[in-house]
Amino acid sequence: YTADERDGFGYRDSVQDLMGVMHNITDEAAQRLELMITGQVSTGGAMPMVSKISHNPGHEKLPEESHYRSDDCMWLFNAIPAYVNESGDLNFYSKVLPYADKGEDTVLIHLRKAIQFNLDRSGKHGLPCGLKADWNDCLRFGHDGETTFVAMQLRFALKTYIEICRLTGNQSEEAWAKPVLDVLDKNIQKYAWDGSWFLRGYKDDGLKFGSNDNEEGRIFTNPQAWAVISDAATPEQKRLALENMKKHLSTDYGIMICHPPYRKTDFQIARGALFNGGMKENGGIFIHTQGWAVMAEAMCGNGNNAYTYFKNYLPSAYNSKAEIREIEPYVYCQSTHSTDSPRFGNSRVPWLTGSASWSFVAATQYILGLQPQIEGLKIDPCIPSSWDGFEVIRHFRGKVLNIIVVNPNSVQKGVKIIILNGVEIMENTILFSEMKDVNTVEVIMG
Repeated sequence: YTADERDGFGYRDSVQDLMGVMHNITDEAAQRLELMITGQVSTGGAMPMVSKISHNPGHEKLPEESHYRSDDCMWLFNAIPAYVNESGDLNFYSKVLPYADKGEDTVLIHLRKAIQFNLDRSGKHGLPCGLKADWNDCLRFGHDGETTFVAMQLRFALKTYIEICRLTGNQSEEAWAKPVLDVLDKNIQKYAWDGSWFLRGYKDDGLKFGSNDNEEGRIFTNPQAWAVISDAATPEQKRLALENMKKHLSTDYGIMICHPPYRKTDFQIARGALFNGGMKENGGIFIHTQGWAVMAEAMCGNGNNAYTYFKNYLPSAYNSKAEIREIEPYVYCQSTHSTDSPRFGNSRVPWLTGSASWSFVAATQYILGLQPQIEGLKIDPCIPSSWDGFEVIRHFRGKVLNIIVVNPNSVQKGVKIIILNGVEIMENTILFSEMKDVNTVEVIMG
């Protein structure tokens, strides 16, 4: 990176960071989101860094092919709908914004270009290529190797794109996306499932990552969690993937990024081997991935697992174990040493992490179940069966909702009744049009 690039916003992390602040600084988040969208180039990929000061949309130099990362623009499919659902501004998809290098399009077509970018760069199994990196900078797929993690992201992108097209009445774009999704689904089922969990990917020479055939790096967290988040997995695959994630990767301080660690593998194949086993990308507890595991368990109705996973890496869970954690007790870190390290539980690199945003999303939208929708606020908690309920205040588009959830039958998931301002409603989405300035919401799980 040049000095100017180092002072810019890293594309992938900056887009993800918006997820954690969308609810309380919505307008400011929208401004930053627009800046990042204009950091997308006309190929559909993204500039690695976007400078708030010197960024000049329409006139930036196109990145070299070797500098593209396959996951960068995939995060837009999380952040853009998050803004629209929080604000209710459906017209945002029709807003015209420039590309970094040349031309302009609506936000909707920016999203299509992001999909097309990975379709144009797919490998021999029909899965997205790894390019320079696919979020895990230590895995070396080679430019033409394939990543199942980004395949799951692409699946999520296509699913989300179809939903957006239905909301906006864009039938032609929906018709384009459906058969593309069908083909990707077939490729994921044929080439990404390893029998008990999902592969992490393929090196360009055909070597598998994250396969039961591997001696090292046999299973990774990311494809398991994202197979659920993207809905790429069948119900049985979800069950097996999450069971094996728990069996092979879960520890008392969080879920390991992979296991077993790399000790013999050439570091040109897995750069994680440059770290000691159980540290950082080499089988460490990488905190960025934790929220995704929580979300996946909650989506499958496993409130006990979701909360256990969330609590295990929660900074305050270490309040009586400062000598183990060794960093500030009020901030997430990048990684924690795992059971494969003699320093199990020691945490490193505080502040520099994208985990805070995803942890907030996992806690509020998937455990507490407060999910903004274009039409209103959906309430769908997934909590430990031992909880008898909870109370929360949610500010939503200028309205206040005082929410009381009760769990008389000790369930983990399932809303039986919602009472809005004394009136029972039939669905578990409270329509914005039915909200008063201040609202009382009673939720009975069962």
